[in-house]
Formats: sequence, structure tokens, C-alpha cells
Amino acid sequence: MDFFETLIRYEVGLWNAVDGALRERGHVSAAQHHALTIIDRHGETGRVLDVSAEIGITVGAASKLVDRLERAGLVERRPHPTDGRSSYIALTALGAASLRDATVARNEVLAELLDPEAAATVHAGLAVLQERLDGVTAR
Repeated sequence: MDFFETLIRYEVGLWNAVDGALRERGHVSAAQHHALTIIDRHGETGRVLDVSAEIGITVGAASKLVDRLERAGLVERRPHPTDGRSSYIALTALGAASLRDATVARNEVLAELLDPEAAATVHAGLAVLQERLDGVTAR
């Protein structure tokens, strides 16, 4: 297998393992956890556009994901103070608790699945590759 195939196979396998473990333990899905992490990182000023950009999905898909989080009571939308077409997204108390609990569970699963030394090496390499990709796609 070449690098690309190996990378994709591993990413999908790891995602599925984490997602399955989160769901088995009664937590949010891996996709929801990822979105909650992004929204939490942006504090009270997160937007659908931030979720879209950081996950790498369309704004429409990010909006649907945020809609599902909102219906579940995990996030709330607040009017943007200067842009009537936009809104801020923030975690609710339930969303913060769900994120915290799912992060603990995710970290437990990752500790079982990942060799720490190999993961650190791959992480450093992926950071270099991501920077290069960002430079190429920004043109």
C-alpha cells in the first residue's frame, strides 16, 4: 500500500474505533465530539463557518451538524451583534458536560489504541504535511 492508502485506511479505522467506543459508552458521536471541541475552543464567538473550516466540510454540512447539536441541547445559537446573517454558537451546560465526559472516554480509547511514541512522531510529521497542504490550497 502506498502512503495515501495507508493514511486513509488508518484514519477511517481509528475514527470508527473511537466513534464506536463513544457510542457504546453512551456519549456523543465522534463527529459531534469534534464539533463540540471546535465550538468550545472558540468560546462564546464560535460560528458555523469555524466548524466548517476546521473540520473541512461545507458550510451547509456544518450548519446541519450544529442544528443537530442544538436540537440535542448541546449548543445554543446567539445573534451576532453586527452581522444579522450570522450567529454565534456556544456550548450549553449540557454540551460542556458532554464534551468533558466524551473527551475522557476518547482519551481512554486512544490510550489503548495508540503507541505514544509512534503517535508523537506521526503527529509531528502530519503537522508538517498539513502546513504544506495549507500553503498549496491557499493559492
